[in-house]
Amino acid sequence: MKKYIYLFLILTAAGVAGCKKDYLSLQPTDYENNTNFYKTPAQFTQAVNGAYAPLQGLYTGSFWAMGEMRSDNTSYEFDPDDRSGVNKEEIDEFRELDNNDMVGAFFSSSFTGIGRCNVILARLPAAKLPPAVADTISGQASFLRAFNYFNLVRMFGDVPLVLTEQQSVSDAYKVATKAHAADIYTQIIADANDAIAKLPLSYAGLGNKGRVTKGTAQTLLAEVYMTQKKFDLAVPLLRSIISSNVYSLNANYADNFDINKENGPESIFEIQYIEGPNGLGSDFIDTFAPWDVYDDSVTGHTLDNGAQNGWNIPTQDLLDAYEPDDKRRAASVDETFTSDQYGITMPYIKKYQSVGAVKGITGNNFPVYRYADVYLMLAECLNEQGFSGGGDAFRYLNLVRERAGLPDKTAGNADATLNVASQEDFRTAVAHERQIELCFENHRWFDLLRTGKAVAVMTAHGAREKEIKKPYWNINSVAYTNIRLLFQYPLTQGQLGH
Repeated sequence: MKKYIYLFLILTAAGVAGCKKDYLSLQPTDYENNTNFYKTPAQFTQAVNGAYAPLQGLYTGSFWAMGEMRSDNTSYEFDPDDRSGVNKEEIDEFRELDNNDMVGAFFSSSFTGIGRCNVILARLPAAKLPPAVADTISGQASFLRAFNYFNLVRMFGDVPLVLTEQQSVSDAYKVATKAHAADIYTQIIADANDAIAKLPLSYAGLGNKGRVTKGTAQTLLAEVYMTQKKFDLAVPLLRSIISSNVYSLNANYADNFDINKENGPESIFEIQYIEGPNGLGSDFIDTFAPWDVYDDSVTGHTLDNGAQNGWNIPTQDLLDAYEPDDKRRAASVDETFTSDQYGITMPYIKKYQSVGAVKGITGNNFPVYRYADVYLMLAECLNEQGFSGGGDAFRYLNLVRERAGLPDKTAGNADATLNVASQEDFRTAVAHERQIELCFENHRWFDLLRTGKAVAVMTAHGAREKEIKKPYWNINSVAYTNIRLLFQYPLTQGQLGH
């Protein structure tokens, strides 16, 4: 059975004030506190495990709503009886306010992770650990800080840039002012480069499965450069990942989501979950199931049939984007369920479907970066450097297509649906491939943002969603009328003067 990184919660800041030396204030020598912790490799390993921990709640909680359901890939099944899920509907339809708790949770969880990384990086030099151990700890903390900031800056734009350990409320207020997005990106790049320099290509031992590596940091930095349109800087990073020979495509696309094959050869980074009573499980199968399933046919358990379910439902736009005979469709979407409420086929995500012993607790990991993504990123970058009717851009695009059982796309192909005759044609082809290959993995909204397609795509998508859903439920009149590229800054943070 696979082993996991157990993500123990730790304090993000010491928060323990010193006091005068006297006999009444002495602590037992075996009591861990801010003065005697952060000394040994084991303690720093526990601390860095704690820096991974917020990602678990982030991915089961709000990331799928803000990164996937915000796009044209997924929507929701309207529940007329339980209206407690309106905060998620608002995100899907671009009508959330600054008090949306899903958005606020994303912001808070991300900064919790950043705070834990800051503590580690601040305490590490004084510990004088063996250099190799210190580099691995520092590299992971630098990556996680960069990763959290990359998500924040794409979601909110300007946010506070906090790089030091905060030991008091007054300290925290001093660094709470928003920094310009450009400065956030500068720090992300610095942290990612630091992680690349210090992280290993891989780890020994099953207990280290899930830790970020040099390849993970290179993938992150390549995506950052692509977001900045610096494709020439992304190319060598992506080529280095390929030439490392650490990763390979799974022969079977569905293996990427098989709970018994997690952390496989294609995995570059995935959020780790474990089934059991320890609070480290995932619940994607329940959250993404239609809410009106009244038996155990979908999740293996009877649902609560309310606002806990019915989210991230694949849209008709996505289903129509699949080409005939694409093997990925059956591995990604289940289209066999007929809604009891509406009498129509209600598709649901199949990628994270495994039956746990207890309802709402499974061990399904969530993929963040896969090797197929690297192929498609490199194909896109090469095309942006200049269109060529052959060569590596087409090769990497078609390696992904071939696994899906699809014919190659080429320049001058007699089949118009496979003909890619220009740079713009290739942009369309790679965007389509990314939409299908990486659906339900929180890439689509970010892809629409960085390619400048978000407003046009989502305006058309919104009009179609209203038309499709009109016979079954009424969408709010302001839905999709204001396609915002950034989420509103959380109200609670604004009230603090951020």
